[in-house]
Amino acid sequence: MPFDFVKSHGLGNDYIVMVKGAQTPPLTEDNIRLICDRNYGVGSDGILLLEKDIPPFGLRIFNPDGSEAEKSGNGLRIFSKFLYEYGYAKDKEFLIDTAGGRVRSTVRTDQSDRVVAVLVEMGTYTFDPAAVGIKDRSTPMIEEELKINGDVTVKGSALSVGNPHFVFFVESIDDPFIREYGTLIEHHPLFPKRINTQMVRVVGSNEIEIRIWERGAGYTQASGSSSCAAASCAVFLGKVKSPVTVRMPGGILRIEVGEDRELRMEGPVEEVMTGLFSRDFLDRLTRKT
Repeated sequence: MPFDFVKSHGLGNDYIVMVKGAQTPPLTEDNIRLICDRNYGVGSDGILLLEKDIPPFGLRIFNPDGSEAEKSGNGLRIFSKFLYEYGYAKDKEFLIDTAGGRVRSTVRTDQSDRVVAVLVEMGTYTFDPAAVGIKDRSTPMIEEELKINGDVTVKGSALSVGNPHFVFFVESIDDPFIREYGTLIEHHPLFPKRINTQMVRVVGSNEIEIRIWERGAGYTQASGSSSCAAASCAVFLGKVKSPVTVRMPGGILRIEVGEDRELRMEGPVEEVMTGLFSRDFLDRLTRKT
């Protein structure tokens, strides 16, 4: 490719796509943090690395703090657009392997054959504490009090959609609360592998509004897997019916929650730029290896 990376976003949640090869800078934790840094690097909410360039495609997902994620809904839409538009995927429907399981992706194109939206079959949700990664727990955590700090508690549920989530419902959205306490929930001793968090307000019979604290990234404008987790929990608890419209600061996603717990997510995706790392920047990456 005549570039080192492609940067795209899904509802304001941006990722850098890179292809594993001999010239690819080593993706150490330090290098990932530098590349994702919005002042000293390219700037992004994470990196998507194409490891296997034939179907089923192999994807690794890195958070901006250098840790690795199992699955990302927005990341999968961005990655799917990249695969199709840069000639890796010859068909509009294909499989992608992630650390959180295999997914099926279908791209939606405009008249010029550019990908404008992607439908991803995200797998199933589960409240199994082992899948979520809850410490010393054999029963599901559903609508239970979680002590965060001092006298601060929230009543919520822990589930996995291929990656772990803690979902709690509120009467009104409180951005300062999740910005302050999201990191404490992420690093709570009950979740030794850390966890994503969603604050959820029920808007209507098929609609919710959420705020998101992502593990390894912090407060984010939008998240596909968070939307799936919040919608799954809302449907399971009988608060809404599928399909669910999920509203976030970055925009809207549509989530189908099947009776068999299968999840389907559809939403937009947009490329921002392609780019080359400068010699100065490559020298910095080399010094950090």
